[in-house]
Amino acid sequence: MVRIPATALALLLALAFSSARAFALPSFAGTYDPLVLALKPALQISALPPWVRDMPRVDPGASLVELEILPSWRAAGVDFFAVTVVFHDNGDGGPALEWRSAEGVVSTISYGLGEIGKPVGLNSRTVLLPQVLTRDGGMVILSYYGKFESLLSLAVRPAREDGMAVLGARRFPILVDGELQVFEDSEVNGNRPVPLAGDVRNGSIVEAELAAQTEHLEDSIGFIVPIEGKIEGGMLRLEALGLDPEARLEMWVNDHPVGSVNFPGFQLDDPSLVTDWNGNLVMAGWRKGSMFVSARHLFEGDNSIVIRLARSPVETGRDVFLRNTGLHLRFASTPWTPPAESAGELPSEVDGVRSGPDFSLTDPAIPVVDEEPLPEVVTSPGPQDAAAP
Repeated sequence: MVRIPATALALLLALAFSSARAFALPSFAGTYDPLVLALKPALQISALPPWVRDMPRVDPGASLVELEILPSWRAAGVDFFAVTVVFHDNGDGGPALEWRSAEGVVSTISYGLGEIGKPVGLNSRTVLLPQVLTRDGGMVILSYYGKFESLLSLAVRPAREDGMAVLGARRFPILVDGELQVFEDSEVNGNRPVPLAGDVRNGSIVEAELAAQTEHLEDSIGFIVPIEGKIEGGMLRLEALGLDPEARLEMWVNDHPVGSVNFPGFQLDDPSLVTDWNGNLVMAGWRKGSMFVSARHLFEGDNSIVIRLARSPVETGRDVFLRNTGLHLRFASTPWTPPAESAGELPSEVDGVRSGPDFSLTDPAIPVVDEEPLPEVVTSPGPQDAAAP
């Protein structure tokens, strides 16, 4: 990364990168290297990959950032581009993301990457740019009108297309990161995620909603889950924002601790991993977590579920939020039993209709071929047999 002195920052922003070639550019990066533009706390930019035409254009007066991407044929092996934006979410919808083609046609990819109505603080969103737009090249436009100072960074990462087999018909994976974490189309298409409200039954599995909407987790949050029937196990699922990497979410079931919520790992070069004002690494954006609950902790009737926040002693105390909190329950399946037979034996044929299959060779449905005697095989002696006494 190239660090620009603070004295030159104001001048560069005023020029809006119109004279970007005035300072030394970093060496060019590889085809699959990302382009990372940091706006806070200091203006920084990574090496330019071959699929970028020129330096990004930053215009604080117009509250936008523009980055031109070359046509796909200029970078062999690159099929898609994923854009990650880190920003302070004020609950006003967040920044917008657009694409301008070489002909000047502007397409809106996302009207707002943030939350509406609830300021959640440090947030991050990743959007997979439609291939139909990027194939011929064009311009990525990031804008946050009136809130440009809330933008922290913009990262564009190239991706290759690869085949994938998906089990089931309920999930639509479209993006896999370096940690093999899978993102569905609804998570990276630029639209605001729809809360997972309501209960869903899938065979013997019941996905019960606890709280789909965004909830502020100050110390703990509790739920009452009524259960009818025999339970074989459960799985708590939720999404968390603002949780320090060293903090934990502890789960209590019926006043007994059962463990901590597990979150997937992340790469240390993930664009959503940023430093706070104390220099500590924190993860921006929503993260999915889960926790297995053994059947011995659950019983028929009302069950108490409590999620407690255990903060790290060295963290900065950011607000923590939860959403799409649910408890998946697996019920014992009812064993299948054949229908009871009558005491008397059913006849094999009633009014000329057989009651059961008959696989005897005399059944006309199975042709019988008359066997012919095998021809007699006569062997002639070989040279060794002829030489024998």
